[in-house]
This record gives sequence, C-alpha cells and structure tokens, in this order.
Amino acid sequence: MPEIIVPRRRPTFDEALRAAATATEQIEVVTRELKRTMKAESLDWIFLLTDVVERHDLPLPVLRRCVSDLAWAARDLGQRMPLAEDRVRCDEATDPAAARRVLAYAHSLRLRFDFRFDELARLSRQWLAEIPDDAMIMSLAAFAAFGQRSDRAEPLFLRATAAPDYDGSCRGISLQGLWFGTHLSDQANRILQLSDEMIGRGEDHPNLYYWRSFALRRLGRLDEALACADTAIALLPVGMNPVHQDYVREREHIGSSQLLEEQVARLTDDITSRMRQQFDERVALLKAEFDQQTATARRLVSESLLGLVEVLALFVTLAGFLVGSGAIVFQARSFQQNITALALLLGGSVIFFVLLRRVIRFDRSSGPSRGVWSRRIRMRGDRGRQ
Repeated sequence: MPEIIVPRRRPTFDEALRAAATATEQIEVVTRELKRTMKAESLDWIFLLTDVVERHDLPLPVLRRCVSDLAWAARDLGQRMPLAEDRVRCDEATDPAAARRVLAYAHSLRLRFDFRFDELARLSRQWLAEIPDDAMIMSLAAFAAFGQRSDRAEPLFLRATAAPDYDGSCRGISLQGLWFGTHLSDQANRILQLSDEMIGRGEDHPNLYYWRSFALRRLGRLDEALACADTAIALLPVGMNPVHQDYVREREHIGSSQLLEEQVARLTDDITSRMRQQFDERVALLKAEFDQQTATARRLVSESLLGLVEVLALFVTLAGFLVGSGAIVFQARSFQQNITALALLLGGSVIFFVLLRRVIRFDRSSGPSRGVWSRRIRMRGDRGRQ
C-alpha cells in the first residue's frame, strides 16, 4: 500500500511571528505580510501594524524598523500621504495612543523620503505636542532642521541623542540629517563619528556606507571614499535601481575628484617648475648686475683715493715750497734778492694752481678724463642713461 503524504500546513502569520527568534526575523515576517496586503488607495497597513504590535507585544525598535520599511514600500507603490481622516481613525483603534504613534512615524517618514523639509518640520512639532520626548520624532525634526539649515537643528539633534529610546533607527535618521548639514564646519567628522558608532553596534547598512563615502570625499580621503561606495553598492539588495544609481553617481563624483586632484597636481608642478626657472634667470641677471655695480664702485673708490693722494701730495709740496720760499724771502739782503724770492714764490704758486686745476678739473668731453670729479660726473651720466 503506497504511503500517503500529507502536505505540510503553512504556518499562519501569527504562528510565524511567534516563531521568529530575533528582531530581524520579526521585522521580515511583519513587513512581508503587510506588503502583501498593501494597496495604493488604502492606508490600512498602518492600523494593521498597530494591531500586530499590540497582539505580539513587539518592542519599539522593531516597530520603528517595520514602519520605515513599509513607509518606503508605500511610497514606491504610489500611496497617498496620510490625511486628517486617518487621525480620526486612530481614535477608533483599541489603543489610540499606539495608533497615533504608528501614524506619526508613517507620515513623518514619508516626508523624510521625499525630502519635504518644511512640511516635516511643521508636522513634527505637532506630533511632539501629542507624543512628547519620542526620540524618533525628535530625530525626524532634527533631520528637517538640518535640511532647512536652521539653528534649531543642533538643539533637536542633541535632545534626540539624549532620549532614553534613541535607537538604531534614530541613529540612521540622524546620520542622514548630518549628510544634509553641509553648512556645518565639522560635518564630515561628525558623519564619520556616528557611522563608526553604528558599525560598532552592528547597525551598518548600504546607506550608511553611502553617506560615509560622501564624508570621506569631503575630507579628501578619496581612496577610502571609493571603498565605502563600493561597499554600499555590494550591500544593496537586488531591484533597488534608483538607489543603485545614487550610489554609482557618488562613485563617479569620487572618480572626478581624483582626476581633478591629479590635474591640479600636474598644473602645480608645471607652474612651480616655470616659476623656479624664471626665478633662477632673474637671480642670475641680478647677480651679474650686482657684480658690475660692485666692480664700478671699487674702481670709483680706487680712483677717488688716488685723486685724494694726488691733491694731498700737491698740498704737501706747496707747504714745503711756501716754507722754503718764505725762508728765502726772510734771508734776502738786497732788493734784487727780494725780487727774485718773490718771483720764485709767485711762480711756484702759479705752477701749483695749474697742477691742482689739472687734477680736479671738470672734463665735459666724451673721452676719458683724469680727474676725480670728472670721473664722478661721468658715472652719474651713465646711471641716467640706464
């Protein structure tokens, strides 16, 4: 008799969720089931998720991850944004507070995914009034403020990080907020610091490496940035083509930065080489001119000293001549001797005057001159022509 094979019954959703041993498995079970029932014209998944969380007492981090994945799926499906009537449905739920929290997460995350910073900033203030001190809503408010380049971003960021329920989902939102904070002087270092913390906690994901790649590129660490971009591409699940294109564009930015850096380095070397060559030529020219001026100065000093010696010799000679002539005049006895002495004195004076005139006369001719002063005048004329 052939053996009868009884088909194994598939476990129900509740059974599969109870059998999930880890938070990751719980998230996979919940998101898979609710994505299957999701419709473009309905937001029922928000209230179904609220019911699942209540029945299975799912922790807050699991809820946040589920809402994030489902909000992204709703956006991809083209589902509308939550409206005022959806808030009214929260009051009809078994736990209105839990339903409002899920709706707040879903609505805020949809605005985050669309980068609608102004609307998210306004809505997060309303949700914080109803659900105060919620770390995820505060993180979303800081995200919006970073996108607006608002001064409120830093206080909201610090307030969120200090909240007791600040978890991995909140850190991911904060990391993306810092990515938009290009006005921050320490933006890149803060992104690296937070991403290091998340990697250490085992909370890394493709987007983390994408944002980390941007920070490394801003710091000029291009090889590390390229490695992070490749890691982001490798971790990205199949089918997320728009996200894949963003990652590839970041990789292209890194490649362009590398090419630009190489080109700037080549231009810098070329300019430096040409400037060094021009500098050396100029130094050589100045050195030659300096040597010429030094030689001229030495020649002028030598000629000046020679002229001074000549003049001094003439004066010494004149002094000796005058002393000798005076002695002759005083020793003369007759009128004829006096006339002869005076003639000798006068003749010597005339000869001295002629010699002195010859030594220090101004020579205006273009030819060489023999006096000290004429040489100085010729030097000044040369400088004027230069």
